[in-house]
Amino acid sequence: MKIAFVSQPEYFRFCYEQDLSVDHEVREFPFHFGMNDEEFADLIDFDADVNFFFRGEFFPSTLLPRLRGMKVALSSEPFPRNLGSKLEYTRDSIKRYLDFRSRIRSQRFDYVFHYDESSLGFMARDGLELSGAFAFPVATDTYVDRQLEPKWDMFFIGRSTPHRERYFGPLKHHFQFLHICHGIFGPPLTEYMAQAKINLNVHAEPEISWEPRMQMLLAAGAFVISEPITPNSHLRPGIDYVEVTSPSDMYEKVAYYLTHDDERRRVASSGRARIQEILNAKRNFELLIGDLHQGKYPRFNTRKPSRRVTALAKYFDAEARARAFFRKLLK
Repeated sequence: MKIAFVSQPEYFRFCYEQDLSVDHEVREFPFHFGMNDEEFADLIDFDADVNFFFRGEFFPSTLLPRLRGMKVALSSEPFPRNLGSKLEYTRDSIKRYLDFRSRIRSQRFDYVFHYDESSLGFMARDGLELSGAFAFPVATDTYVDRQLEPKWDMFFIGRSTPHRERYFGPLKHHFQFLHICHGIFGPPLTEYMAQAKINLNVHAEPEISWEPRMQMLLAAGAFVISEPITPNSHLRPGIDYVEVTSPSDMYEKVAYYLTHDDERRRVASSGRARIQEILNAKRNFELLIGDLHQGKYPRFNTRKPSRRVTALAKYFDAEARARAFFRKLLK
């Protein structure tokens, strides 16, 4: 079988790497925003049986009809989500969703999956009938425990935001803290993870969400302290990672676990075993492909959008135009 992964590799290669290459002909096609049809000539010539697109909403709509094989979009952005009876969202996650909904409706994907199941109900009420949820797996042949001597107390990979710095500020002041915003991925990234006693996960915005960074860290044998993530059946707080609820709580738990090596190793071992068992790339992609061929998932479909969400989109559009107008006046 020929499988194509079309993505920004610095963000998504951890999901597949070379884990499927032994049994299939697999090629990666790097993507950057603004590419046109002509720049996908190699993808068209490859003629894959299955094409996986990360951030599929951004691809040229004229490209998909030119591909013979199955076309599957994997959605990765944090969108509003239902946690019990509460809709969890921030201004950022709403704007990301509004951009997604405006683009994905014109795309002729066979299937569209979102990484976080808790957002599916919100999208369905807005007329986006996705095929289901697909929690991003990890290339566990690449993301392994390097078992290196620690150089830092803690490590974080990701951009800086005001919310994150509320957590990081005291830690950076009192401990050896390595923070890399971007530019490192794959095997070099696993070395940084392995050289920190603690790896952190803090949301970009003050909302509960689930960053796929979590399973990447756990697969590499990292001991992880994280803000609460979206409740799910894959990762277990208190077993696979340690959960904190505030900057002060994180500071206390960091100080505690830095002096309790055996407890760190126990939790990290559980997390790594969990990812290898249920979120490894080879198993999960092959299961998904097999289920798609057997018709176990509905095809992507759109209905009439929600009036409320449409009104919200118009509000944000008007706000953006007003901001642009005032910027022009102030020049």
